[in-house]
Amino acid sequence: MKSAKFKLNKSIVFGILLLITGFPVFAVSIRAKLINPKKEIAEKNLSVLIFETKKFAQTDAEGNVILEFPSPGDYTLRLLRETGIQEIKISVGSDDESRTIYTEKISSAPRAGIVVEGEREKTVASRTKVRYEEIKRMPGTFGEALRALETLPGVIPNIGFGGGANGIIVRGANPNANTYLYDDLPILYPFHLDGLTSVIHNDLIKSIDLYSGAYPANFNNATGGIIEIETVDSVQKTKGAFQVSLWNTTAYAATPTSGGKGYLAIAGKLGYLDKTLGASGLLPEGIRLPRYNDSQIKYVHNFTPEHQVSFYNLTAQDNFAINVPNKPANDPTSSQLALLGGAKASFGQSFRTTALRYTWIPGDKFQNRITLINFDPIGEYNVGVGTIQGKQYQRGSYVGVRQDAYWTATKFLKVDFGTEVRRFSFRDYGTEVALRDPTNPSPNPYNSANPDFVGRPISIQGNSPYYNAYTTLHFKFGNFLFEPGARYDYVQVTGNGALTPRATASYTLPDVGKGMTIYGSGGDVSRFPLTTNFNSETGNPDLRFERARKVSAGIDQKIDQVWQVKAEFFKNEFTDTIIDDPYVSTPVGLNPDKSLWLTQPIVANRPLNYSNRATGWSHGYELLIRKNARPGTRDWFGWISYTWSQSFQNTNLYQVYEGDTTQVGGIERKILAAYFPNSVEQLAPWDRTHVANVIYGWRVNEGYQIGGRWSYLTSVPSRPIIGDDGGRFSNPLNGLTYWNPQYSNNPYTSEYGYVKRGTDFHRLDVRFDIFENYSWGYLNWYLEIVNVYMRKNKNGYDFDNSKPFSATNPRENDTFGTLELPGGTVIPFFNVGMEVHF
Repeated sequence: MKSAKFKLNKSIVFGILLLITGFPVFAVSIRAKLINPKKEIAEKNLSVLIFETKKFAQTDAEGNVILEFPSPGDYTLRLLRETGIQEIKISVGSDDESRTIYTEKISSAPRAGIVVEGEREKTVASRTKVRYEEIKRMPGTFGEALRALETLPGVIPNIGFGGGANGIIVRGANPNANTYLYDDLPILYPFHLDGLTSVIHNDLIKSIDLYSGAYPANFNNATGGIIEIETVDSVQKTKGAFQVSLWNTTAYAATPTSGGKGYLAIAGKLGYLDKTLGASGLLPEGIRLPRYNDSQIKYVHNFTPEHQVSFYNLTAQDNFAINVPNKPANDPTSSQLALLGGAKASFGQSFRTTALRYTWIPGDKFQNRITLINFDPIGEYNVGVGTIQGKQYQRGSYVGVRQDAYWTATKFLKVDFGTEVRRFSFRDYGTEVALRDPTNPSPNPYNSANPDFVGRPISIQGNSPYYNAYTTLHFKFGNFLFEPGARYDYVQVTGNGALTPRATASYTLPDVGKGMTIYGSGGDVSRFPLTTNFNSETGNPDLRFERARKVSAGIDQKIDQVWQVKAEFFKNEFTDTIIDDPYVSTPVGLNPDKSLWLTQPIVANRPLNYSNRATGWSHGYELLIRKNARPGTRDWFGWISYTWSQSFQNTNLYQVYEGDTTQVGGIERKILAAYFPNSVEQLAPWDRTHVANVIYGWRVNEGYQIGGRWSYLTSVPSRPIIGDDGGRFSNPLNGLTYWNPQYSNNPYTSEYGYVKRGTDFHRLDVRFDIFENYSWGYLNWYLEIVNVYMRKNKNGYDFDNSKPFSATNPRENDTFGTLELPGGTVIPFFNVGMEVHF
């Protein structure tokens, strides 16, 4: 009897302990290994959510993970990938101890689309990825996801109208040296002329990758960065969106087609900033703000699981104009543009990208893609200001076919390889405006005695083939990855090519935190010259490819499922950069003025106008501390990015400095310029030593979201103005004196070159979103406030040409960020709008 009581008491005590600890009697623990059978690799460092228990787990470098279940039964595993959530249903038995879980099934049944997991793995070196859900409503971007690039490490925003992102600076490279790709297809420019809106609709963007170092060999034509925009790759149901704001209206619609075998997505945008802000009276008379539109079409059809066809058509068009009235009473103090009375200028740009793509996946180890591309970019301008008189039309289209293949050769080796053939067709005519002396830092548009600007008549038309080929080998041995690659590009019209090898190596330590990867990369990248530069009539047909050698090393530490710290050091060397060169010439050539061909068709020492003389370099380090939002939750997200860098450039041109009294003629000067360039290295005009960003976003509940963004930028360097020209010239239409600034021409003084920095830039932006949810979709009302504390930020120095040099002229130039009402009240710049999703 005593023994029975003792056993009973033990059972009661054990039951109480179970109740207190909450430990289930029939709990099951499984040692699982997650495998992707299509890639034949383990699902390493992948976050796994057991939906029923809301508990997270993380696979290691071999795909192993321990999963805890409260009892046997059916459960849902959510695999939290960068591209979204994947669900897997499993059944758990009481005696399960270990099992292999396959994350994909191989089936001969038709698929709705080629899955994301079939894509090649991407390098970790010098690549930063942002997902659409994290950047769609970022403050300070006016709802444009692409402008989130401004907040990434290694990026310097090009501050201008609208905050400016038309030419971001990536690790010290020229802002024009970047390439933007839309599903690996070219776009001429990423942002419209207002500097506020991108040419790609937000709802088509899945993610954006920024490659700032020695990017993979399948990319080309950039000595700066590669910005790869990945678009949505599946549409499960018919949906759409419509948005109205102060300066544009956007629309988007997508629907499955052919019974789920494909989909169609269409988007577009119409800008009317000239009708809103332009009609407010806040701008000087004569300025017509930019007008623009764009459209994107993507159609995908899967005939079978092995055969897919995609069609793309992308367009964008922009234009703006200035027509300054020349009034009888001209007063520079009351009119900002009085000094430019009578000036006229217009500018337009557009592009169209049409592509037909066929993807073939005959098995799990091979994939091939063939793309037919027609790219048609157009640029034109018409300007008349004093001696600046020019009108030019440029069109440099091409038709091409490109092939890209991915092959899993062995367990340890994967190979990427591809080729491309293009047929360039260029047309360029009009009068090109150029500086007579590109080394002149202060050209005067009203200098009629010896004009600083010249007009070059242009009328060229031609065709040229272009070829390229690349390969990258991916060797993987355990946690070590080595990826050597090479690329060759060749343009026939110049007779020049570029062989650019590169490589990346990384090693992962899976037991340090949730995984630490040490990596390094290095190699050469190139960029081919524009048709205007290499044409044989007014350009230099012997121009070489611009080149950059990029080296970087870093550490990527995953602290847990959502926190990440990444640090990277870099150094870039830029060579063969194309610049305006007043000295380079050919001994004998065709007269660039075709009107004189009957009387003087051949001229001696015909100027070539462009050369590959310029060089430069940059170095620095970057830090990224990031918290990702947990997919499927209302978790907050954000990141802190910091970049320290220095950028330098040298034109390597011969210059006549102050005190040089050498008496030499034109031919002797050209010889000196060819063999004795004496320019000095200077800071690049876009250099900013410190760049920092703090990003925060939180979906509070179903009805509200808030976000904040704080940015800090060191001021760009400027050339100190040391005087004026005495007001020797004036606007002939109204007689107003034009005071031209003067700069130091002595490289041994502290005032020579880009050495003067102004006030640093910093700004706080916030955004508030309200959601009204309905059965058919939702309404999103939003208010975005730029520069909350109304700081009068500056960007460089501005010289008022209507006044002589003085203690108050020049002064720091005010930049975008506030609005001044007619009564003098200053308010933050803001945007308010509504977006409908159905």
